[in-house]
Amino acid sequence: MKKNAYKVKYKRNIIFRIIGNFLKIFIRKPVVINVSGGELPERAIYLMNHEGARGPMVFELYFPRKATPWGAHEMCGNYKERWKYLYNVFYRQKLHYGKLRSFVTATLFAIISGWLYRSVGLIGTYHDARLVETIRNSFTVLENNRSIVIFPEDSEKGYKEMPAAFNRGFITLSKLYCKKTGEDLPVYTVYYSKKKSKFVVGKPEYVNRLLSEGSNEQEIADILLERYRELYEKISRNGRDDDNCSMKDGANKDFGSKIAGNKLLNS
Repeated sequence: MKKNAYKVKYKRNIIFRIIGNFLKIFIRKPVVINVSGGELPERAIYLMNHEGARGPMVFELYFPRKATPWGAHEMCGNYKERWKYLYNVFYRQKLHYGKLRSFVTATLFAIISGWLYRSVGLIGTYHDARLVETIRNSFTVLENNRSIVIFPEDSEKGYKEMPAAFNRGFITLSKLYCKKTGEDLPVYTVYYSKKKSKFVVGKPEYVNRLLSEGSNEQEIADILLERYRELYEKISRNGRDDDNCSMKDGANKDFGSKIAGNKLLNS
């Protein structure tokens, strides 16, 4: 059966927005610290930590630029496919839940997860030739002046606050998009701290510029991982919960306060 053409989700449906507003009662709005200062571009690639099960949800609720997420293709499948992935991979392997907790949580979440992920326009990712579909759908999003958010950490042994490695799918996307359009997309690392309720957005890197300067794909993945590490260390080493994280280059220390209530949050 031929799949329906991918459609960009410009706005969340009313039920999704009602649920989102309800969740905001319990989830504090993070401060957004933008190292570069100024507003973030509408079209970019964001690389963020998963922070267990919380990161993608908080990004969707509060990040100042709406972005379409990449995620495991199984979560775009039917109930059985979603349940198997949730139980065996997400809850048991990545979050290290026990068998009973994983069974109950997977059984319940698999009921609504299909609708949730369709609502945000989740783009399924693959490790085979079907990656072409991931890239094609990502192009559709980017060509409509929207961003992509990717959680690139190697999470085979679970999510870690400081990942050991980044997967390289974002490099493939950036290379092919530049080849097609001539645009070298900005790639931003984003560190989300649940403990301190902060998003820290790093300075943009440009994959194709780095390639032209002689870096290979693995080196680029390591460069972006190091940029993420710098954000993580700047927040983690501060015992105080303040915003003067010694950011360089005249950073806007409280970008979040300037955009509070901004229409971007409702775009």
